[in-house]
Amino acid sequence: MFQSLNLFDDEDGQFEKTCTKGLLTPEEIEDLKFDEDLSDVQKATRIIDEGQPSQKIGLTTLLPSMLLSNPSNFDSLFLSKFANMVNSAPTELLMICGKCVSSLLKTRLISNHLVVQHFVPLMWAHLDSRETTVYQAWLTALEDYITLSSRDVLAQSNLVKQALAKGNLSQKTSSRVACTRLLAVLCQKLDKSQIESDIYPVIRLLCQDIDYDVRSAMCNALVDITRHIGEVMAVKLLVPELSELLEDEETSVKDSALTSLVDMLPLLSKEVATTIIGPMLWPYLDVVICEKPSHSHVTVAKIFGKLGYNLQDSLTDARKDWYVKFYIKLAKLSGTSSTENGGGLSDIGSPNITLEAIQSRECDIPDSISFLSAYNFPAICYNIGSSHVLNSKVLEVQASLAAHSHRSVRKAIAAGIHEVAKMLGQNEAGVLLPVLNGLLMDSSPCVMQALSRNITTTLYNCTPSPPRNTLPIVGLPSMIPALLHLEHGISATRDWRSHVSIVTAWSELTGILTPEQITANFTPRLLKILANNVICPIKEAVLLTLTKYIFNSKYLSSRLDLVNQINKCLARSKKFQQRLLYVNFCFLVLDRFSRRFFKEHCFTPALLLISDPVPAVRVRSCRLLSHLKLQLRMPSDRPMLQQLEASSRRCLMSERDKAVMSHIQEAVIELDQTDVKLDSERDPEDKKREELQNQFIVKEVDLMKGRSSLPEIASLDLKDRRRKGSISHIETDHKEPVMTGRQRRKMSQAVMTARRNLPGSAPPSSRRASMPPTNQLADVVTKARASTVKLKAKK
Repeated sequence: MFQSLNLFDDEDGQFEKTCTKGLLTPEEIEDLKFDEDLSDVQKATRIIDEGQPSQKIGLTTLLPSMLLSNPSNFDSLFLSKFANMVNSAPTELLMICGKCVSSLLKTRLISNHLVVQHFVPLMWAHLDSRETTVYQAWLTALEDYITLSSRDVLAQSNLVKQALAKGNLSQKTSSRVACTRLLAVLCQKLDKSQIESDIYPVIRLLCQDIDYDVRSAMCNALVDITRHIGEVMAVKLLVPELSELLEDEETSVKDSALTSLVDMLPLLSKEVATTIIGPMLWPYLDVVICEKPSHSHVTVAKIFGKLGYNLQDSLTDARKDWYVKFYIKLAKLSGTSSTENGGGLSDIGSPNITLEAIQSRECDIPDSISFLSAYNFPAICYNIGSSHVLNSKVLEVQASLAAHSHRSVRKAIAAGIHEVAKMLGQNEAGVLLPVLNGLLMDSSPCVMQALSRNITTTLYNCTPSPPRNTLPIVGLPSMIPALLHLEHGISATRDWRSHVSIVTAWSELTGILTPEQITANFTPRLLKILANNVICPIKEAVLLTLTKYIFNSKYLSSRLDLVNQINKCLARSKKFQQRLLYVNFCFLVLDRFSRRFFKEHCFTPALLLISDPVPAVRVRSCRLLSHLKLQLRMPSDRPMLQQLEASSRRCLMSERDKAVMSHIQEAVIELDQTDVKLDSERDPEDKKREELQNQFIVKEVDLMKGRSSLPEIASLDLKDRRRKGSISHIETDHKEPVMTGRQRRKMSQAVMTARRNLPGSAPPSSRRASMPPTNQLADVVTKARASTVKLKAKK
């Protein structure tokens, strides 16, 4: 038990060195050593009597674990010694002892008699401590004791009277503040009649206390009291007190009363909230908004979103207009502290604005109001509805806050823009695009990270969906540099989670941007990340996005080119990590594409990984063997099946690594148990996949009214085009001579020259491939082939 804290074991002398640095004498160091034959309780007792402060701190931390392991050791003698140690302990040890007592009470292993005898007097004694940490620790322990005690125990003890006595005006301010918290806990254990007769007079006395800290603390405790006494007693007893405190001369008391009233709204009925609380708050807010910026405006900005949400059902159109105007005035109280590009350098070195910092009043009032206005902006939009958002000037407030000079304000807008876009929907959320582009171009890392967490939802809702049976909508060019800037900024921060979110969001661009824009701007960047990045989750997200690009590609040439680049980057890479990643790519292709596509582009590279020189690659590629066999059909794929069996057999015979051998044997057994289907067997799922992967290409051909794309024609076999009649003037029964490599190169050069000379062809630097008619390309191929035949005949 004690060895885990190293209180007694000093075999390496480290503890002795530490004590020597603390200027302890050799005799004192010798006193720190204990006989290992002593029990844990005996060691603990000796530490309490003779130990150093550091040992006592370690013992106090260990006491809850000792109690759980052996409750019988905690007898009255030991607890009395512990109480004597607490009475003479320094400040640091007193705070730890308070937390220790709270943990001991929660175990429920110490009898109530011992708790009342040894712990309760300590709690009451240290409630008058001047040290805030000590006072808070022992007050929490007393609250835990009241919560864990039954009504009978509280009735038999004198604890209720002691707690109520702490609220007398003759007591210290800290004691009266502690009484407010104790009253909230006591209301959980007492009857409503006893609360009204005994507790309520003290509550009313504390609400009218001469010290504003006590009145403010009592306001904060009224919410918990309302939760236990119910709506009827709360409206009868507590709401009038809060109404009076709302007109207090002290600002902090008014802020606490306002916050308590708003927090009480979920506990009250709709009728009470509409007829009593609402009319009480609206006039107060009208008065506050006309005053100079102060901490009251910070409190109003903090609770304004919650107020509208709790009173949403009772907000009429006129009240919604008032709600919007009030929010606009509140947001403009911070002044004009904005920058043109939203990523200025004015906030460099400035502290971050957080709710905790605002609560402790560590931030400037204007910046706090701006931050809370931005933080509550999604709630404001939700409360007033999409129609009022579009017809009011609320979006202008969002634009000004998104260009604020402080990064924390821009971060709050970026963190909530996806909620606003989702609320408006795809048909209306396009109005957020200017703000979104500005946030995407922000140079602050915290803004980038906040925006990247939900960038997929934001992009999906901010762009209208294309109509059915048509090609995707024309892309939004303004978003391209912004999205690239966001990715570059996040990659520089080394925040891989945000980087994964951005790369995953790029997969949604297929319905937003045109294929040419994706191929020209995003595909090269993704391939660069795939080749150079070393973080596996990022590379896996890149593969997922590239797979979706391949699936949604509109041109066969770009689809095949992208697959070939991935094969070159992964399957033929010199880095074994890349080859390991290719196995994941194969599984992605198997899940989305047809068997035919996989066999044409991934079967051979995947099969080569089985004989990879790196054992880890061979182990992972074993998972693919059975999946490769499932893609084959007999008898058309007999050569592939023979190649698969030969490779697995060769790998099994040549393997020397024992760890890899076990994986290969399991894979070979699974491969042997996998059956190969026949060509005649139907596979509706594979047919559906093939139709889905070719649906966009079919649509493109239909929309071009018979003009097939260049990659599709180039992929057709010459014999297929003969059957279709595209090369009708060449004799089909003529036996063509076999061409040499030089003749093929000359033929390819002739075809490329003829393509460039076609009318209306695009320049070589153009990103978009030109689309020559079918008959023109057929003539070019025919002439090139005829010239080659004539050259062969002359030779």
